[in-house]
Amino acid sequence: MNFNPLAAGPGGLFAQLAQGFAGGQMPRPARMYDEYFRAYSVAMLPGKERENLSYGGKIIMPPSALANLTAMDLESPWMFKLRNPSNSAASTHAGVLEFIAEEGCVHLPHWMMKTLRLEEGDPIRVTGASLPKGKFVKLQPQQVHFLEVSDPKAVLEQALRHFSVLTQGDVIEIIYNSIVFGFLIMETQPGGEGISVLDTDLEVDFAPPVGYVEPERPKALPPSTMASKLNIDVNSSTPGSSRPSSALAGTFASTARVGQVSKGGDQWESFKGKGETLGGRKTKGKGITHRKIEEVEKDSKIIRTDKHRVVTSSSLEGEVTAPAPLNLPFVRTSAIKFPIGGIFWVRKHVDWF
Repeated sequence: MNFNPLAAGPGGLFAQLAQGFAGGQMPRPARMYDEYFRAYSVAMLPGKERENLSYGGKIIMPPSALANLTAMDLESPWMFKLRNPSNSAASTHAGVLEFIAEEGCVHLPHWMMKTLRLEEGDPIRVTGASLPKGKFVKLQPQQVHFLEVSDPKAVLEQALRHFSVLTQGDVIEIIYNSIVFGFLIMETQPGGEGISVLDTDLEVDFAPPVGYVEPERPKALPPSTMASKLNIDVNSSTPGSSRPSSALAGTFASTARVGQVSKGGDQWESFKGKGETLGGRKTKGKGITHRKIEEVEKDSKIIRTDKHRVVTSSSLEGEVTAPAPLNLPFVRTSAIKFPIGGIFWVRKHVDWF
């Protein structure tokens, strides 16, 4: 024969509580609902599973609880504080949806069973509570993929309709598109054990989800310049190194440092200065060649331009003749300019060759 500590018979928990109240050992507060039940998840409730029970904040109580609440003339909506008798730190708050459970039993959502650290059939203490209307709640999603929901505000408003109260520190669960999302109640206002979310304007704030990493913003590129577009290295001091695709820049730089170079017997003098193009590229001079003038024979047909020579018909060979010189006078003119409207006189000087 199995012993049921919650049985109503002699030796049961209810009988012990009744004897304690009668003996004055545990005085019951006036007009305060306080009872013990066996806790079961809503999955153990007969009939088809309902999402508003599994992913909500309300419990199913037996009909006797309704009779007691009515006899105590307590104001509705009724809210309760749920506690694990074997773990004083495990507690939460809930509302009531229906009174259809078996006598001595209550059915809780699965997330509420985890919060209270209860197994199927464990004892639970249900006490009446009076909570203020909530003004603010801060939630933290427990899954990063909640950010993929197109309209999280509408989803949360629809889910909170199945809750009567919210307790700070609880991790509640909702369902959307067959996906279960968990939310940590990080903060509630006004502060205390919990808040009521019935018939109130509730401001909701979201914290970053668990495991969320802020994406790194790409660094802004420096503004483009003409040198960057032409692939020119403006910091280089080597001639030719700033030219695009200049593979011989180092060779040209090494030869430019030679002071005197012999080129076929000619004297080569390198240009010592430096220059800079309009594009900002630094350059050096290519050098100046000093070559001696070669002398020619007197009867040579080569006419040098560095000496004056008169060409006459006698100096030409063949039937080619040179034109006769024109002995024309050279006229020099000088003019005296008077103010506007005056008269000009021109004086001529004639010089004869």
